[in-house]
Amino acid sequence: MAVQKGKGKVKTKKAATPKISEKTVIEAMASLENLAKEYISQAKDEIKTGRKIADKIREVADNIENELVMDGMNMTEAYDSKDFIGVGIGVL
Repeated sequence: MAVQKGKGKVKTKKAATPKISEKTVIEAMASLENLAKEYISQAKDEIKTGRKIADKIREVADNIENELVMDGMNMTEAYDSKDFIGVGIGVL
């Protein structure tokens, strides 16, 4: 006689992401700066290429800052948006 097994959900373990130190991030940014300068110096039009690269770096920095601002609003205060109202766990 066959034994029927339960229908439980199979849980998969997510791979643990390695800790990244502040030093590693700062070194990566310095490396990016050197890479960008080298790329710009090899370009036909250094000014146009430099502005394009600088704009892209600013865009990335703005994305990081915007995520931090949204996380802060979600966690610390009530805020209002066109689409929704949120209340966090902040100061009363």
